[in-house]
Amino acid sequence: MTDDNSQLYDLSRRKMLAGLGAIGLASAGAGLGTSAYFSDTESFENNTLTAGTLDMSVAASVVAANDYWVDQGALELSADADSEDAVVGLQVDDVKPGDWAIICFEIDVGTNPGYVQVCTENFTEAGGANPEPEQDAEGDADNDADLGEFLLTTVWQSYTGPTDGSSGGAKTDLDVLDPVFNNASDVIGLPYGQPDLDGVVDGDTHYTNAREANDILDAANGGYVIKDDNGDILAIGSDAAGDDEDVADTYEFCLLLELPYEVGNEVQGDSINFDLVFKTEQVRNNDSPFDHNTTVPNGNQTGAN
Repeated sequence: MTDDNSQLYDLSRRKMLAGLGAIGLASAGAGLGTSAYFSDTESFENNTLTAGTLDMSVAASVVAANDYWVDQGALELSADADSEDAVVGLQVDDVKPGDWAIICFEIDVGTNPGYVQVCTENFTEAGGANPEPEQDAEGDADNDADLGEFLLTTVWQSYTGPTDGSSGGAKTDLDVLDPVFNNASDVIGLPYGQPDLDGVVDGDTHYTNAREANDILDAANGGYVIKDDNGDILAIGSDAAGDDEDVADTYEFCLLLELPYEVGNEVQGDSINFDLVFKTEQVRNNDSPFDHNTTVPNGNQTGAN
């Protein structure tokens, strides 16, 4: 009887000791969980990221024209500064064979270089008035719109004459014909030469007419992305990183409109209408400007911002 009670007591004691041990381990674990580590905190405050700006301006002026247009004041040029795209409006009335005008554009993209696209939109032709001399010249009374076929339209990179819009300037003051607007050759740097009715000067020079120029500039065809003399896409804008030959501070070109003397009565009363639109996109991270399927050589321009 006494031995049985002693055995029960011993078993109960062992269980109690085991239980106390378990509690002790649990307490030790709890102590580890609440101990303090070495720690420190540093912070960089007032962080600011500001998006850059890309703001293009386009100045346009009629720098020279033939005597009649100057005397009549028949050239009006305006720029809509509030437009999302810079749209230049040119209105010329009473165009006759032998008339011509030179309109020069200066593009400024500021300190953040951009690629620039020039394009035409809403190009339309109309027969307008259809007097008897025109019907006789065309051989019918259909009143076809012919001005776009005969009005020569070319782009030049340099003009050295007076820029006051007077008749003192001359077409021969134009130099460096853009080869894209020359149907006969890819030669760069051609001087002005007097064309015939079809725009042909010689074997190297064949000026585009208004329809052909529109095909080149048409926004639906991707427009014309401005390039340098090597045919590479040109970045325009002051180079904040320093002097970079791949970035032009500003870019200038001139548009020559001329109606050859030989046209005659075929274009009487005819007209053309179009919008000339300038667009720009950033250079940085832009390997294919304007989705034009044209990749910038060697990726982005070196040093461009």
